[in-house]
Amino acid sequence: MSLFPTTVIVALILNAGSTAPGGEPDWAEVHNLTMRGIDRLYNLEMDEALATFDSVKAMAPTDPRGYFFGSMVRFWQFSLTRTAKEYEAFIQNSEEVIARCEEILDANDDDTMARFYLGGIYGYRGLAHHANNSMLRAVADGKRGYSYLREAIERRPDLYDAQLGFGIFTYLSGKVPRTLRWIVSMLGFAGDVDTGLKMLQSAAEKGVYTRSEAAFFLSQFLFTEHRGEEAFAWIDQLITKYPDNTLFLLMKSGWKSREGKLDEALAAAQRAAEINARKKVPFGEEFAFSTLGNLYFARNDFVRSRECFERFLTTVRSREYAANRAYYRLGVAQEITGARSLAVGTFARVRPSENDEWGWSMYYYRRALERVTLPLSQGDILAIMADNELGLKNYDSARTHLERALILTPGDPDLEARALYSLMQLHFDQERFVESVEAGLRLVALKPSRETWLIPHGYYRLGRAYARLGRISEAREAFDRVDDFDDFDFQSSLEERVEEELTKLDSPAG
Repeated sequence: MSLFPTTVIVALILNAGSTAPGGEPDWAEVHNLTMRGIDRLYNLEMDEALATFDSVKAMAPTDPRGYFFGSMVRFWQFSLTRTAKEYEAFIQNSEEVIARCEEILDANDDDTMARFYLGGIYGYRGLAHHANNSMLRAVADGKRGYSYLREAIERRPDLYDAQLGFGIFTYLSGKVPRTLRWIVSMLGFAGDVDTGLKMLQSAAEKGVYTRSEAAFFLSQFLFTEHRGEEAFAWIDQLITKYPDNTLFLLMKSGWKSREGKLDEALAAAQRAAEINARKKVPFGEEFAFSTLGNLYFARNDFVRSRECFERFLTTVRSREYAANRAYYRLGVAQEITGARSLAVGTFARVRPSENDEWGWSMYYYRRALERVTLPLSQGDILAIMADNELGLKNYDSARTHLERALILTPGDPDLEARALYSLMQLHFDQERFVESVEAGLRLVALKPSRETWLIPHGYYRLGRAYARLGRISEAREAFDRVDDFDDFDFQSSLEERVEEELTKLDSPAG
């Protein structure tokens, strides 16, 4: 069904009485409509939001607001679908914003708000280009956005809306690995994690139009910085303000899952599914069932996990959102529930990723290729279940599964290595560091043929256990052994973690 009639009707209603006497826009109404459109955007009422911002443009055709926030709707539609159509729609809309702002600056080079909107739109263009794998465009537009936002803040330090984009740039630049920070500096970015977070908090507390957007990014960054209590406070605030935004609920669910609080994670995801069933929230169903699939998998409920993943993969709009993990976990769930032939077909659908040479996407691709010809053994299933129990901190159950898996490992160094790697973590979590070292020494003596990544990662975990025991020289030796390996899964992230651990050992407190 076409959305055109609804859009036109809403626009006509919103436009009624929109112009003040004498043809001058009613600026109070322009502001009110802009706020109304932002609320509709965050309630995922995309068509209504677009109609509202079209009304803002009609009321104030020379003002950037309607153009900018209308393009934000397109940006979020692209972010949620990752389709070429939505990408092009956003880029086209962003060109209108740029043209409008440049006209304003041509007439008055001191217009700070035009700089703010230019900085904002170039920043979002950078994010869109990055998501679309256009890295050179992402860097170019990101640099333009950073420059305009910096100019806007220098001219008006109290322009808290501008601190949203500037804060994002500052935070993300501060997260770049040390080995690459010279590139960030050369591009003109000044990265600092704490400063970026403070800017985002200022925008979330004092901004006019960017409060919700700033709270959204701030909550994510705080969670990344292991400041969970603050992160949940901000996301809960957004959920209260926009109760029909199931994506906020699903984000909260994902965080609770990562904390091992699966009951709370499941409650949030089920609430999101209920809202979507009632309101048919755009993009809500597919994300809800993807989240539920992962949650049931983590609970070793492979029947429900399979049902949810199968439903997700029949509704997902973009292959990019059907992550390799979803296909791999579905295949595992299918095989565990007795559908080996279906599992083989699912494993075969996993695709390589050009931008993830040694990350999770390629890990699941490699594992899926193996599973096409190598069925899951009972030991493999026990190891999977043990990892899930370990994630939930159900240590007794995890240990039982691992001990049973180790009994089944003779002649299979890959399975033995995997079980010992998990056993190392189990002992470490329970502060049994001597036992963690013992399991680690058994691990690094193995020669797995497929899971070769477990050996350098095992040395990393050995180093941490030695450090906790105060055996510093042995810790350094274990960390140094990681450099003996190359071309393995999660290599970049491991090398960064090793560097962090060595820095701790070198510090006075270490």
